[in-house]
Amino acid sequence: MLSDWLQNAWTTLFFFLIRPMWKWVLRRATGKCELLRITYEERKGAKRTLKIERSLKLSNVPYLHQLSKEEDVDILVAAEEVMRIKQIVPEVHMKFRGDFQNCLCQICGYKRLTREVEMMRKTPYSQENPEHEEKLMKLWEILMPDEKLESRKSKQWSIIGFQGEDPMTDFRGMGILGLNQLLYFAIQYSDQLKHLLSRSHHPKYGYSLAIVGINLTNMIYQALVNGPLRTHFYNIAEKAPRIQDFHEVYCHVFWEFDKFWFDEEPVDIMQFGPMRDKFNRKLLHKLSKSQTILQSEFQKKE
Repeated sequence: MLSDWLQNAWTTLFFFLIRPMWKWVLRRATGKCELLRITYEERKGAKRTLKIERSLKLSNVPYLHQLSKEEDVDILVAAEEVMRIKQIVPEVHMKFRGDFQNCLCQICGYKRLTREVEMMRKTPYSQENPEHEEKLMKLWEILMPDEKLESRKSKQWSIIGFQGEDPMTDFRGMGILGLNQLLYFAIQYSDQLKHLLSRSHHPKYGYSLAIVGINLTNMIYQALVNGPLRTHFYNIAEKAPRIQDFHEVYCHVFWEFDKFWFDEEPVDIMQFGPMRDKFNRKLLHKLSKSQTILQSEFQKKE
């Protein structure tokens, strides 16, 4: 109890006294506000944007603090207002406006992406929805072009890694997001996903492709909602990240998990839970490094 009180007291002291005093000292010494110093000291990418985001979040100026919370912001107007509040002269600091706009665009875009992904996750797969059914059939056609599906409910679904005769039941946790990610991988990188499907049938180290894919959707969804994926997105996109960028992360993570699974040589499929958690820890550790970009060789554009 005492340690909690001391921790809270220190946090309060730091944010309301020490940090403002230190910022004042630095501004007097350098002639630059914190936001301006960050754009001068850090190159574009995650390190700069994360520091800008933190500065806005901890600001005691209501307008700046609110910018850290909103997802729909007029970027041009916001940049002008920040320069006015912080007395940043555009003729002197010519790059600030563009650098700050890019950072703010990334910050707001990440929030919009999180909202879009959440809406997909909350949308249940429905057999009554023709679009959902069409996507599911498309997944089968891409992965199994030489084998006709005998009926909508069939044991054949286990070939591509679903648990039962009706894949709809496997999408309950991640909703239509789980199917959208599998289908994106299948359409964009069909050869690579077919390669994973072939490996998933290994007599000793095999796994259920679709079920693993849905589990990995949940993994990167958690990394998105909780924030670690900001590192990747702030490094790859000068502008707002899109849903396609999120799906690209999924393709990379699936590819890397397959390699990890075979490298670990699990005793049987019952080891999936511990192996998944171990892989997730490695992923989060990688994302804790400011320079991280999640991209496989096959995803690099010519």
